[in-house]
Amino acid sequence: MIKPLLSGKPQGGFTMIEVLVAVLVLAIGLLGVAGVQLVSMQQTVNSTLRSEATMYAQTVAERLRSNGGATLSTTDMAALKKQMLADLGSGADLKVTMNGTATSAEVEVTWVERDPFAAAAGLATQTLTVDARL
Repeated sequence: MIKPLLSGKPQGGFTMIEVLVAVLVLAIGLLGVAGVQLVSMQQTVNSTLRSEATMYAQTVAERLRSNGGATLSTTDMAALKKQMLADLGSGADLKVTMNGTATSAEVEVTWVERDPFAAAAGLATQTLTVDARL
């Protein structure tokens, strides 16, 4: 007598297709985690640039206050701009605009940061303006 191919025991283990589907789901999940990590690192760098730009704007405002409302010397401005270029990159700029009575000033810091949604090769120009009362 011929034995039937199917016996009364249930099949044990995993099939190859089940393993491949599990590996595919795991790979997609790991790619998602890697993408989130990349965006997080880019935003950390951008946050550092914003903090440094704020620090430079506040430094200029404090120097203007300590000068009694007089503008900064060209030597001081050149030194600040040189340091800014080193810290914020080649697109950094610093502008100080005094009002006529020297009781307030506008300090403008400009820099370039990575922005994945920007049209210009992923780079976006950012500007921070601080109105300082002297």
